[in-house]
Amino acid sequence: MRRPLLPMLLMALVSTAQAGTWVFVGQGDCPGPHLGGNSGKEPEFERCDAEFAGKTALCYTTVCNPGCDFIDLPTKDCAGGAELADVYTCVVEPPSGKP
Repeated sequence: MRRPLLPMLLMALVSTAQAGTWVFVGQGDCPGPHLGGNSGKEPEFERCDAEFAGKTALCYTTVCNPGCDFIDLPTKDCAGGAELADVYTCVVEPPSGKP
């Protein structure tokens, strides 16, 4: 029986990618290099990956047009600033070793 190649490749890519979770850590600010953003009250799920692990998202939820900024700085190194935002850190689970 012949299986289509594309679905098998997609499954292999999905199973090896390390998706993470945004974890709310409090309110504050984190001045640092800006890497883009998204609209809405929470950071985009897709932005939390192995490359962005430990880094920061600031979400401004009490403004007319809520949105989040992605900051190229580990959340633990945030030193505060003038803005008030919901602060999230990207946490990526280590691979479980299961296929």
